Amino acid sequence: MQPLISPIDHESRTSSYRAEDEPRTSEATPLLQRFPRNPGQEEQRYRTTMVVTLLFLVLFAGIVIGTYLLVIQSRSENVLPPVEPSVLMVSRFQWDKTSPIQTTQQSSTKASQVIVVETGTRQCYGASDCAKLLNMMQATNVSSLPYNFMISSDGQTFEALGWRRQSPLFPQYSADALVLAFIGNFTQEAPKQAQILEAKNFLAEALSQERLQPRFVVIGRTVNEFPKSLFLALSNLPQWNKELSDIK
Repeated sequence: MQPLISPIDHESRTSSYRAEDEPRTSEATPLLQRFPRNPGQEEQRYRTTMVVTLLFLVLFAGIVIGTYLLVIQSRSENVLPPVEPSVLMVSRFQWDKTSPIQTTQQSSTKASQVIVVETGTRQCYGASDCAKLLNMMQATNVSSLPYNFMISSDGQTFEALGWRRQSPLFPQYSADALVLAFIGNFTQEAPKQAQILEAKNFLAEALSQERLQPRFVVIGRTVNEFPKSLFLALSNLPQWNKELSDIK
């Protein structure tokens, strides 16, 4: 007769058999061994990281380039554009056939003021006509014509004292001023458009050659008669100084 086996003993034996059949896992076995790495996922993660890094670098480069362009644009706004046409300059040698020209060292002082006057004479057109007029004007003066430069009715600039000598007309300004004369009488008649354009070209050229200080002013002064029409035509210049000009 077989011995009776209690249900408890039978259950314990069955559990022991199942435990022997199952593979044993040590507590020291790392979890990664249970879940092995997938090479495909690692490669996909690497590609994603590289794409994100590249996009960040492109964004950073765009910000740097945009900032640089803004700085260049802000600086370019302060630069004077080239003036066309350039100043139509007639040198003293070309029109003065009577008196010798004094040779002095060129002054390095930049003028801070441009004093505008009228000659009070008739107008002139062309180099030949203006040369006759200027020589007649000079014959009536004890010394040279007291202007640094003169502008004719057809928009030519004639050199008188030039850049190197000071005008005796306004001693209070002569140390750092240029006297620019408009040829003609402008008590009633306005200057020609060619004269106004040449005056603007002259100021821009003098500024580019560093003959004028960047913050120079234009002053209208009366020599004989009040040139109302001349001052009115020049009052729109941004450098026009109303407080220092003769205003009636």
